[in-house]
Amino acid sequence: MTVDRREPGILVGADGAGGHTAWAALRITPAPGPDAHRGRVEARDGAAAGGAELAWLSARCRPGGRFELRCTGGTGGPLRVVLLARADAPTPAAAVAAARAVLAGPAGPSSRLVGEPVDVTAELTALTADGRPPATADLREIRKRIDVRTIARAGSPRRQAATAARLVPSGRSWRLLWAELAGQPVPTTLSVALEPVQLRPEAGLLFHQFAELYTRLAGPPWQQGGRRGDPAAEAGREFFEDAIRRYLGPVFRLRITLAAAGPLPPGLTQLAADQIGGAALTPVPSERGLAWRNFTTLALDPLPWTHRPPVHPGDWGDVERELSGLVDRQEAAAAFRLPPPYPDDPGHPS
Repeated sequence: MTVDRREPGILVGADGAGGHTAWAALRITPAPGPDAHRGRVEARDGAAAGGAELAWLSARCRPGGRFELRCTGGTGGPLRVVLLARADAPTPAAAVAAARAVLAGPAGPSSRLVGEPVDVTAELTALTADGRPPATADLREIRKRIDVRTIARAGSPRRQAATAARLVPSGRSWRLLWAELAGQPVPTTLSVALEPVQLRPEAGLLFHQFAELYTRLAGPPWQQGGRRGDPAAEAGREFFEDAIRRYLGPVFRLRITLAAAGPLPPGLTQLAADQIGGAALTPVPSERGLAWRNFTTLALDPLPWTHRPPVHPGDWGDVERELSGLVDRQEAAAAFRLPPPYPDDPGHPS
């Protein structure tokens, strides 16, 4: 990609295929002035937290562009919090306008936060000198947990049901995670990338077909004599019926990356996964470069082998793969959380 730096906080370049990509970046810092709203912000840090993030995300749940929240610790001070956007368009001007539109409005869900344009290239390659993964870098992805159950019914066209568990926040305060991230010995970033999308109409037809298939597999003879249906088939039916309710309107594609300039401690990785309600995955060697490119270009390209659960090849296709990376607004708010904006809060943004 040919890069053209035009103004602070904006990066635009040709993609080599006749189109253009623009990135925008805002550094999020506390707004000046008295801490009049401090109690209200502190009150939302417990189990009821996320309401402000949910409202902020709901306003941006419309197709067009993508955005990413990056919280970086291990720099000898408070967390560095940056909001990035990426948009693709036929012309440079259209790409820049689209990227700006993604970040239009409040800089964050709290009125105590403001955004200032910063060098996009520096933010995208903050953990390395040139954007390439150094030998010492470490990276994990946090994804939905995939449950794989064997279907016992003889003659079933599917051997297993692979279902993605919804992201459900732990309900615990995020302060421990922020403090751990801020205290890392090397620069370490937790990034949450979201791309608003609207699935094509045929997706609904496929979801209904899968739900009907699993309904048949869970039916007679399993339900004769008062017995419950095949547990695996019932799980598949419930999963696709839930997908029909949740994912046929405006939703997000999600990528959560935890990356560090040195080895990631297992405790931090597990703490982040537990806080969000997902599972941590290590990219397979052949996909490590792709995972790093996603992180340094704000892309959400799938990692087919890393994301694939241990399931029979015929039981994990495009539909299951797509659904494992989709979240509704409530799930997005489980992962998209800004640190508290006050200087004496652990992990506050500087």
